[in-house]
Parts: sequence; C-alpha cells; structure tokens
Amino acid sequence: MKSFIRRWLPALVFLMSWPAVASPQAAWDTETLMHDLAMVQEAELTFVEHRTSGFLLGETRLTGRLRYRAPDFIEKTVESPFVQVTTIQGDSISIEKVGDRGESVTRHYNIDASQALQTAVEGIRATLSGNYGYLRESYMVELTGDRDSWSVTLVPRDDVMRGVIETIRISGMEARISSIDTTNADGDESRLSLSYQTIR
Repeated sequence: MKSFIRRWLPALVFLMSWPAVASPQAAWDTETLMHDLAMVQEAELTFVEHRTSGFLLGETRLTGRLRYRAPDFIEKTVESPFVQVTTIQGDSISIEKVGDRGESVTRHYNIDASQALQTAVEGIRATLSGNYGYLRESYMVELTGDRDSWSVTLVPRDDVMRGVIETIRISGMEARISSIDTTNADGDESRLSLSYQTIR
C-alpha cells in the first residue's frame, strides 16, 4: 500500500490543487487558491512523470492521462512504458494492470484500509469542496511567491503519512500548475509535469 501511495500521491496532490480562474480582485493566498477549486466539475490532462530511486539505476519516465469528475471520480492512466489504470471513486480504489498480450488483472482496495491513503484521498475531497480547514489539519501548508511565480509546499502532519512522504512542492504561474515535486521519506523523488486538455 505504501508503494501505491508513493506512485499516486503526485497525481492526487495535483487534483487537490486544481486551479480555476480566480477573480482579479481576489487576494493571492492559499485559502483563495483552494477556494477556487470547487468551481471545476470535470477535467482532462496529460502528464509526464520522472521518478528516481535509490534502488534503481537511472530514471523512470512515465506518460499518460488524468481525468477528474466531481465530486469524487479520479482516474490515472499510465500509457508508457506499461499500461495501468488506477481509479478512485467513493471509498474504493481499483488498479488494472494490462500485460503485453492484452491480458489484465484488476485489484480492489478500500480507502479505509490505510490511514495514510485515507488522509491523502480525504484531503483531496476536502480541497475540491473548498474545505481548507481539513487540509490544514492534515498538512503544514506554505505558499511562497506571487501570481506570476508561486509554489505551495505541503508537509504531512501525521506520523504515518510522514513515513511515506516527506514533502510535496507544487509550482506554477497565475492559475496553472506546471509541476509537482515529491520527496519520499526513503529518498525517492518524482516530478509530475502537466499539460491541460480540457477544464469544465
């Protein structure tokens, strides 16, 4: 389950921080940024993810697509170098792995089975609904920069969660996220670079 959280958390955090168009008169702070998220009902994007690991030589590069539909549907599809579809809806998670010959194996998990996973997923839902109070309860949140060049750093408050994820840094400009950098407690790192396709 920890390896699942490490692989999925950058995508989850991206959805936690999904930007909508803010009012020009609104103050630029974390609460304003999070408040705007509730406006998004559906979105699709492509991603490129680079992972480095102390156990592997070199770097792993993944490409694929992300989909979100309010209030609780999230899907991450890895298209290369392998095919895997992870879907979160309600209290359940399914992971479908597709083999070279087209055969597939699907596993199902309950969000409540892992405290760290529950914290991550519920944090997303709270953010999408504008519940900034829940996010502050789960993470230490720091916003730096301005609208033209900003970053949000998240540090888990929970000891179990910190045993998996050390820090998450979300960078962007104006109302768009450009990258999400995640540092795991074991030293592994990942960078998720994002390209928007549709936002409704």
